[in-house]
Amino acid sequence: MKKILLTLFSLTLWGCQSIDQLSIDYLLPAEMSFPNQLRRVAVVNNVPDSVPSLQGQFTDLADMNTRSLYHKTQYLAGDAKATTESLAQALADGDYFDTVIICDSALYTPGKEETTLTTDEVNTLTHQLGADFLVSLENIQMRVETKAQPNVYLALFVGNTDVKVAPTVRIYIPDQKPRTAITKIDSIFWEGYGEEINEAIHDLPNQRRIVREASQYAGEFIAKSFVPYWETANRFYFPNGSVAMRDAAVAVHEDNWQEAVRLWESSYNGTKSAKRKMYAAYNLALGCEMQEKIEEAIDWATKAQQYAMQVRQAEVAQLAGIYLQQLNQRKQSFASVKMQMRRFEEDF
Repeated sequence: MKKILLTLFSLTLWGCQSIDQLSIDYLLPAEMSFPNQLRRVAVVNNVPDSVPSLQGQFTDLADMNTRSLYHKTQYLAGDAKATTESLAQALADGDYFDTVIICDSALYTPGKEETTLTTDEVNTLTHQLGADFLVSLENIQMRVETKAQPNVYLALFVGNTDVKVAPTVRIYIPDQKPRTAITKIDSIFWEGYGEEINEAIHDLPNQRRIVREASQYAGEFIAKSFVPYWETANRFYFPNGSVAMRDAAVAVHEDNWQEAVRLWESSYNGTKSAKRKMYAAYNLALGCEMQEKIEEAIDWATKAQQYAMQVRQAEVAQLAGIYLQQLNQRKQSFASVKMQMRRFEEDF
């Protein structure tokens, strides 16, 4: 499995022990799983010219910031063509389906009472496009909130535009009933600055740019519902404490996790100090995770937390507790990832 490793600098001192950070990429499962025979997908634009409002999907909260001098909220229809293209590109970039076809011209027929595609329409479209199934954009709406207020620390006015964008997508498979529509909401924002409030507002993007970029973003994030995707996360390890620990840190920099684990095991087994065992156990959890041995990683992180509580190292106990949560989340998703990636007949 792909991993991207970036070792940074020493972050904090834990007594005489420092802690280093690195970042990893790991695969998360899509929300939906598809049978192996569904390998060619067509992304289509089925958004009406006059789209039904999704205003009820958004939560409007009262402005509790009394310093806000400018506050405006708008509800806008997104750019369906831009979202369709972005969604198709994200699915193609995921390298999960054999073929991704795009039909970004609007399919919806004016005057048609029902926006959902009929079985005949689905069968015709999949045949014409050479697809096994359709991912259809049915709606794209956004809530645009713009504020401007003074910032005493910057001695400037700061404006910000926060957009909650809500695309609705439906799956169509030939000769089957339409799947339940999926609506997701995510946010994108911009900031502007100025010596006067109007300058800060004018430094923000105009409505045309907001709609275009938010619509493109909508296609990117809703694609995660259909294809496994990579997540970047921070991890930590302890590089000092013994010769073996320092040598293991060198192995980490060289991306040699097998050697790092061997050295951490040597350090763990070669000491009676609970504190040193704590550091080595925490590092062994990371080494096991990097080798996709999630169950072993959980065992080592649990030991690290237990040793930390034994020697009253509250910071390390808290760090190990957070890491255990992350590892358990990976454990829960790991089976789904393996199932979804079986179509490639690779060991994930």
